[in-house]
Amino acid sequence: MSLSRIKVLMFIDEAKMGGGQQHLLWLVQNMDKSKFEIEVACEPEGYLVDELRKLNITVHPITISNNPSIFSLIKTYRLLNKISPMILHTHGGTAGFYGRLSAFFNFKGAVIHTYHGIHYLHFDKYLLRKIYTSIDKFLLRITNCTICVAQNDFDIGLKAGIIQKEKAVVIHNGIDIDKFLRYNENTDYKIKLKTEKHSIIVGSVGRLHYQKGYEYLIEASKSVMEYYPDVKFVLIGDGGLRGSLESSAKKNGVYNSFTFLGNQTNIPELLAQIDIFVLPSLWEGLPLVLLEAMAAQKPVIATDVNGIVEIIETEKEGILIPSKNSAAISSALIRLLKDDELRKRIAANGYVKVVREFSLKKMIEETESVYLKYSPN
Repeated sequence: MSLSRIKVLMFIDEAKMGGGQQHLLWLVQNMDKSKFEIEVACEPEGYLVDELRKLNITVHPITISNNPSIFSLIKTYRLLNKISPMILHTHGGTAGFYGRLSAFFNFKGAVIHTYHGIHYLHFDKYLLRKIYTSIDKFLLRITNCTICVAQNDFDIGLKAGIIQKEKAVVIHNGIDIDKFLRYNENTDYKIKLKTEKHSIIVGSVGRLHYQKGYEYLIEASKSVMEYYPDVKFVLIGDGGLRGSLESSAKKNGVYNSFTFLGNQTNIPELLAQIDIFVLPSLWEGLPLVLLEAMAAQKPVIATDVNGIVEIIETEKEGILIPSKNSAAISSALIRLLKDDELRKRIAANGYVKVVREFSLKKMIEETESVYLKYSPN
């Protein structure tokens, strides 16, 4: 390899706050700048763009369609030719489609793709699953290396034929653990969650999307508040289902006990005030927010799906429950609310697990190794 830095273009479609965007941002912030020159392509405005500009990272604005579009393909092809990176690293389905397809046409560098959860394999409609699978099988021919953030993604991707064992690696998501230790109960929080009426906070962080299963948490809250009327439920995040979730809370008579905070950047501060963290997802990759809650030393309840079971052993680092099950959520919440010692034990075990296996340092080092292995230099 030459002494010059390896030029990397990271490509993701959306710039709004999300797990994939946070993952990419941490890579950019922490990779060895003496070895890698990193630029980013994404939509022109949003959380990710704002954060990258603070770091003086070159951002190439590009808007691409979520549906097949010749215009989006041409824009991506022209951008790739203009930048001529040694490595193109695509993140997520849309960028993975246009980026890898553009690389098919005379791109000399290496192509790396990260699956942040293979969501379409969980779609109910067989035809859609078949179409997306066929596309990814073709794109695999153009891909030098596939990165999966969870072993489960690797396994189901291998079974579906969209991953080749010899050209893929599992790199678990990692987080900056120290960031979640800087807050304590004496901090002067900008947003205070607890009030005289609500002294117990049950919270979650995520997009307000069908995948996250928040409708089941809302249904479960009604039973919980029969025993613990001072519980407050806080949902941090935004999305297309916000209106229907608020309507569901009103229908169930629990709206006054719910706070919809929308997107927030001060997640460590907010997690510090939560007493119990719930992630009722229908499917996941390897969710950053779950790792963050564990780093903040919070007891967690989560569904026994996909990458979540790689993080949590039930009754040890958290309580695992079946998805789409409001009764299971309420039962687990009532159990934790009754038992202070159980909450403390689960929180302590979760913290140890995330420190040992899901550090940001480990994620960065393993990603750098992939770049060095596949760089055309």
